[in-house]
Amino acid sequence: MNILRRLTLYPKLVLTFLVIIIPFVTISLLMNIRSERLVRNEITGSMQAKVNYYMNALEDDFGPLVTLQQQYTLDDDIFNLSYSSIIMSDEQYTRSIMNTQKKLLILKNMSPYVEDAFVNIPALDRKISASSFNELNAEEAAALNKMANTFESPFLIYRDHLWMSLPYPNSPPIGKGFTLALEISSLAIRNSLSGFLIEGNGGAMLMSDDFTWNTTSGNVPSNRENVKTVIRDQLAAGHKSGYKVIKEENATYYGFYEKSAKLGLTLAIFVDESSFIGPLKQYSYWLWGICVAAPLLILLFSYQLYQVIHTPLKRLVGAFKGLEKGDLSVRLNYRSRDEFNYLYLQYNRTVSRLQELINEAYVHQYQIKVAELKQLQSQINPHFLYNSFFNLYRLAKLHENDKVIAFSKHLGEYFKYVTKNADFVPLEQEIKFCRSYTAIQGIRFDDHVRVEFGEVPERVSLLKVPKLFLQPLVENAYQHGLEDQIAEGLVVITFEDCGDRAEISVEDNGTLTEEELNHIVSLLNEPAYKSDSEGLRNVQMRIRLNFGEDAGLRAERGRIGGLRMTIIIPFKEGLTDASTNDRRQ
Repeated sequence: MNILRRLTLYPKLVLTFLVIIIPFVTISLLMNIRSERLVRNEITGSMQAKVNYYMNALEDDFGPLVTLQQQYTLDDDIFNLSYSSIIMSDEQYTRSIMNTQKKLLILKNMSPYVEDAFVNIPALDRKISASSFNELNAEEAAALNKMANTFESPFLIYRDHLWMSLPYPNSPPIGKGFTLALEISSLAIRNSLSGFLIEGNGGAMLMSDDFTWNTTSGNVPSNRENVKTVIRDQLAAGHKSGYKVIKEENATYYGFYEKSAKLGLTLAIFVDESSFIGPLKQYSYWLWGICVAAPLLILLFSYQLYQVIHTPLKRLVGAFKGLEKGDLSVRLNYRSRDEFNYLYLQYNRTVSRLQELINEAYVHQYQIKVAELKQLQSQINPHFLYNSFFNLYRLAKLHENDKVIAFSKHLGEYFKYVTKNADFVPLEQEIKFCRSYTAIQGIRFDDHVRVEFGEVPERVSLLKVPKLFLQPLVENAYQHGLEDQIAEGLVVITFEDCGDRAEISVEDNGTLTEEELNHIVSLLNEPAYKSDSEGLRNVQMRIRLNFGEDAGLRAERGRIGGLRMTIIIPFKEGLTDASTNDRRQ
C-alpha cells in the first residue's frame, strides 16, 4: 500500500486499467490453452486411429499369404519333387514341375506385394519359380533356409529386401526337403505407403522388427537413425503404439507409430508440425499478440489521458526536479486562471528569490575556498625543502662536484616550479617536476632507489591539476616506504585513462604491515582521525576541493608488495583545456 501511495499519477492510471483488463485477458488465454489441448488430442487421436487402420490393412494383405504358404508345404507335387524325383517318370516329373509353377503363379498373383514366389529343392539342385526353372543359388538358399515365426515375425531380411521363407522340414536338418519363399516387392510397399492419406506435409516409414530394414515414402525426418532410436525406446518401454515429437534443425515432426504383433513390422507416419498443428499455433499467436497489444494500448490511452489532464502538474514537477539539480533558469508560464496559475506564480517568485540569495553567498564562499586552497598548498610547498640544503652541504663537503652540479640544477628547477605563479598546471608539467624531484632523491640515495614512470595517455596528460599534488605521494614513498629498505628500492608511477576518470598511481616495494595500511586508510577516510602525518590528508583535501567528492585518494597494497596510492580524478568539462601560458612556462 505504501508503494502505491508513492507512485505518480501515470503509473496509477496504467495500473487501474491493467487491473480491469488482465482478468479478461487471462480468461481468454486459459480458454485458448484448453481448446488447443482438446483439439490437439482430437487430431492426435485421429492420426493414431489412421495408423492403426493402415497397419490392419497390411496385416490383412499379408495374412492370406502366410496361410497359403503354410498349406503349400503339404502340396503333393512339391513333396514328390523333393523326395521322389528319382523314381518319377519323365512325364510325372514334367507334370509335377508345371503344376508347381501354376501354384506358385497363383501365390504370386494373390498380392501386389509379392515380387516372386519360388521353391528351392536341394535334391534337384533347382529353384522353381512361377516363370522359371533355374539352378539353385547356394548363397540365396543358405540365407533363406531359416525358420521364422509365422505368427509373430514371418519376414527375413536378405539383400535389403523382405522375404517370407518357410523351410521344410522345420526340424533338423532344416530345409533338407525344400524351402518355399516369397520375395516381397519394396517398390510395392513404397507405393502402398505413398497411398496413405496423410494430412499436410508428411510421410510414412515401415521398419522391421530388428530395425535393420526400412523403407519410406514422402517427407520423413532426415535423421533416420534418430527416428529408429526414438521408436525402439518407446517399444522397449512397452508402448506398442503412440506418438513422439521429433525435432530437427529446420522442422518438427509428429511421429505416430504402431507395431504389428502378426507381421513383426512397425509402421510410422510423420506429419510436419507446421501443417499439422500450424492453424492452432497461428490462432495462439494471434491471441498472444492481442495480449501483448492490450497493455500497449493501455499505456497509450493512459498516456493520452495523463497528457490531457495532468500536463500542468507534470510541468511543475519537472521544474522542481530541475531545481533539485541546481537549475534556477526555469520559469513557468500558464495562460489559464485556475489553481495552477497561482502555483506557477509562486514557483517563479521563489526561484527568483533563491537565485538572489545564492548570488549573494557565492562570492563569499568562493573567497573562503580560495583561502583554503592557498593555505593547503602553502603547507605542502616547504615539505621537501628542509633537507635539500643539508644534502647539498654534505655533497659539497665531500667534494662530490658532479653530484653538486646535478643536485643544484635539479634543485633550481624545483624552486622555479614551486615559486611559479600558477595554481593549476597541465599534468605533464607536474610529471616533469616529479622527475626533477626523483633525480634529486636519486643523488641522495646513491641510486639505491629506482623510479619508473609509466606512459601517460594523451587525455590524461592534458588534465589541469593543482600544482604540487603528485610530489607528496612520491615523497611519501621515499620517506615511509623505502628509507629503511635494505634491498634495492623501486617506485612505479603509472597513469591510466579509465573512461570517466583518470587514475594516477604511486607504488613502492617497501615493507607494509596491515596495521600501517589500516592507519593510512583511516587517515584518508575519517576527517577527525588523529595523525602526525598531514601530507596525504592535505593532498586528499586539495583534490576534493578542486574536483569534487568523486575525486580523492585510494590506499591499498600494491602488486610489488608495498603501498599503492591512487589519485582518482573524474573527467569533467574544463579540466583538460590547460592554458597556453601554462604550457610555455
